[in-house]
Amino acid sequence: MDSHALLIIDMQHDFAVPGGACEVPGAHATIPVIRRVLGRFRDLGLPVFHIVREYRADGSDVEITRLHALKEKNMVVPGTQGVRIAPGLEPVEGEYRIVKQRFSAFMFTELDLILRRKGVTHLAVTGTQLPFCLRTTLFDGLSLGYHMSLLTDASSSRTNEIHQANIRDIRDAGMSCVTVDQYLTGINQPA
Repeated sequence: MDSHALLIIDMQHDFAVPGGACEVPGAHATIPVIRRVLGRFRDLGLPVFHIVREYRADGSDVEITRLHALKEKNMVVPGTQGVRIAPGLEPVEGEYRIVKQRFSAFMFTELDLILRRKGVTHLAVTGTQLPFCLRTTLFDGLSLGYHMSLLTDASSSRTNEIHQANIRDIRDAGMSCVTVDQYLTGINQPA
């Protein structure tokens, strides 16, 4: 039997709330859409993973390409408002919070271990920024043997043009790219 889990990636104040240190245009607008799929997963008792980015203030764990940016402004530093999950998407008891310092939710995290222990075979991916964190997570998940679905209207990029180009690439790799409505019509299994 297939088992589904939801990944909500980088929906934090610094990325998804207007005025955040690294605000992604359009990320805030996806919150109500993500909440719909989150509500369905909660109703069905399916696993939910809140994937968040955190960097030490000294930059010792940031990607080398972001070191300069972190020195210019603090972003997703533990203990700051920017690292908190965007309002309306906060985890509830029993949901997972996975911290990453790289684009992929799988790199140097316990995500794969927990998914395998729970028997998850299908992942629904939402959040921000599609060309970076979502895309690398999608491709890494595919490489690890998961059935990957990008929820196109529950994800965001800096521009619609970038968003559509990435959707084409992801679809060309054989992954599912569907709207939340399309995805939810196929998810009706109790836990």
